Amino acid sequence: VQCFNEGDLVWIHGFHLLILPSLLTRRIPMAKIGLFTHTPFPSSEIFRTLWCREELLRGMLNADQVGFHLFEYARHFLTCCRRLLGLTYGMIPDLNGSHSLAIENNGRQVVVTSIHAGVEPPILNQFLCQTSTVEKTYEIRKQFAGKVIFCAIDKLESLKGIPLKLLGIERFLQRCPQWVGKIVLIQVGISAFEMGDDYMKTKNQVTSMAANINMRWPGTVQFQECSESEMRLPQRMTLLRAADVLMVTPLRDALNRIPLEFTMAHLDVLTEEGRNDGRQRGICILSEFSSTSRVMRGALHVNPWRISHIASAFQQALTMTQEERIRRATCASEFVTHVTTQRWALAVLLNLKAVQKDSNVGRSGVGLGLGYRILGMDSGYDTLDMNKVARSYKDSRSRLIILDYGGTILPNDNTDCFTRYQFVHKLRTPTVPDNRLLSILKELCSDNRNHVFVVSGKERHSLTSTLGDIPNLGLVSEHGMFVSWPAKKAGKRIWETTVPEQDKSWRSLAIMIMEVYSSRTHGSYIEETEMKVLWQYRDADPEFGYQQSRELEDHLSNVLREYAVDVLHGGVKEGGYVEVRPKGVNKGFASMHIIKNMAISNKIDFSLVIGDDHCDEPMLSVMRQIGRRAMEAKSFNDRTVLTPLPASVTPVDVSSTDPFVSSRLQTYTATVGKKPSASANYLNDVDDVHELLECLNRMSARDHQFYSSIDLTSMTYPIAGSGLSGVKKTGSVQFLSGSNSETITANVTRQVSLVSGFLSSEGVNPAKVEKQTSNTLADYLNTVEDDDDDDMFF
Repeated sequence: VQCFNEGDLVWIHGFHLLILPSLLTRRIPMAKIGLFTHTPFPSSEIFRTLWCREELLRGMLNADQVGFHLFEYARHFLTCCRRLLGLTYGMIPDLNGSHSLAIENNGRQVVVTSIHAGVEPPILNQFLCQTSTVEKTYEIRKQFAGKVIFCAIDKLESLKGIPLKLLGIERFLQRCPQWVGKIVLIQVGISAFEMGDDYMKTKNQVTSMAANINMRWPGTVQFQECSESEMRLPQRMTLLRAADVLMVTPLRDALNRIPLEFTMAHLDVLTEEGRNDGRQRGICILSEFSSTSRVMRGALHVNPWRISHIASAFQQALTMTQEERIRRATCASEFVTHVTTQRWALAVLLNLKAVQKDSNVGRSGVGLGLGYRILGMDSGYDTLDMNKVARSYKDSRSRLIILDYGGTILPNDNTDCFTRYQFVHKLRTPTVPDNRLLSILKELCSDNRNHVFVVSGKERHSLTSTLGDIPNLGLVSEHGMFVSWPAKKAGKRIWETTVPEQDKSWRSLAIMIMEVYSSRTHGSYIEETEMKVLWQYRDADPEFGYQQSRELEDHLSNVLREYAVDVLHGGVKEGGYVEVRPKGVNKGFASMHIIKNMAISNKIDFSLVIGDDHCDEPMLSVMRQIGRRAMEAKSFNDRTVLTPLPASVTPVDVSSTDPFVSSRLQTYTATVGKKPSASANYLNDVDDVHELLECLNRMSARDHQFYSSIDLTSMTYPIAGSGLSGVKKTGSVQFLSGSNSETITANVTRQVSLVSGFLSSEGVNPAKVEKQTSNTLADYLNTVEDDDDDDMFF
């Protein structure tokens, strides 16, 4: 961290440091961080058994790039992210003009790359040409003169499969006794004290098996243990150069460059001189579970668990024709000579450098300890400023407030899949609003300048039973299909559809098709409402459920193409469903319908919209664009430049709402919970939503009590003396602007003596105002109440 400079790339290596990206990104959030693992990533069935599985994945996903040697390992990582975290992945464009595989994680993309490392031919050739290497190679060849030398260099641990290799040579000599005394296996075991009991067990087993084989066929196995420092690159190249055949038979192996080094040591077999040296050399016997088996196409691939395969590989390597051996050596040399360590590192780092870190996308961390994760959100995406909202609310005269139901004003019931299933099948009673929430909504709706709507995906009867008795509250059900307009008196709710009545015969077709997919997809079920049908697969296997959902989506789209319906697909992250609903119905459409059809005399100059999940994103996008159009109309006169809307806002034509919106419109959008969203801000939880609404209610109560002279002077509405028609005698002052026909009424509850000076300065005759009720200054001061609670609002 201390050495980091802006523009540097941070490259982390090894599975021991999987959670290091979380630490680094907290300290240096602007850095591009890459993580490369050199070991095979386990399959999801194995990885899911770890107690810290989600924490490890989140630690890896806090990097900007995750690299593996093979796509097989990357595929296991992608599957774990999909099954355990519900994330999706796909191809995205990069700065180089190409596309990269990436995981979508909390509003940011984590690039996944798979490039196998190589070796450096110039360095290996330098060791091969040294005099010491040539002399020691000659000594080894002289020691085992007349024999075909099989060589193996492995750590003494169970995963390297050394005992299976010895069983293979034993099986081969039993089947082919004519080769007894003509072959030798030089097995080098590198001490692995860090493996503890596994090392001691493997060492004793190999020593015992080698002794038994040599007792039956003397000199067949030459086992030697050494430390890692005694088997560095010069020593390895000497032994590999002397050997004719290399054996690498691990049960599961990480990066192993020994086959690549062996190929480089025998590249001269492709020359005329190398072909005529009389040696049957240059062949590798590789385990299928070694990473190099995917890039060494010329090697003999074996399943180490099958002893007969290893025995057959011995025979095939010894009896192979020279032409086949040359062909295999040529194939193996292609990768070694083209993919070097330098090219591998350059490719990975260029891929990391091409990762896009948009300056308009902010990075924010949430969570503690191993649960820490990075969220990619638009710059300026902060907590909703309640004081700013309260000021705009106070200065406005026609307000639109749209609130989501579950998860916004009420805690979300769908906390897990089982709870969701219980609600769908009416096995559990949903949470209902408490007295505090009902009181908040009633007080909010009691202000004549407020137009409050609760928008939900629930059915009409559900909303009516919980919120139907609140006067002046509008309700929207089934994501905007039905709307009940505010009524001054509580009574029977009148519902109307936002789209024309249509043929509903598509429901039976959709249900019939969904039943077929439910019968063959365990964990899926059908959810029916009055106007939509859903096929839920959130409880099914993520991979199989997603495949079935894609097939169902195509099937429904083809069968229902003649009907005015939309087939929507929500991925595992959104709950996992396929939905059929009337065409064009969503909460964004519902919000535009509300604005255009509200029976109000003044244009809307304040809007507050709050949601909590992906179903609310269309509503948040629409309202942000409506607010942007008002800002653009105002900035056109001011000649100010506005920043473009973020990519999270889905473009929609909202021009039809222009006649109903004031150019002074102040729009506030928020989502509950800190997460990527089309909203401009966020609130932490449902309690914050209640606190905000209570703050607005206090502003309404304060606004109804009095208007001070400061309130009057702070009004943005001009008062032209020539356009003033008069003042009512009922304690209210009415001003009529000559430039437009807007009427502003301000209730005056303080003494008119304070206001009379202000009216005179504006050309108003104070005689028209009601007479003072206080005769002396002392009388006046006794009637003034100190507002000590102003700071709680601002």
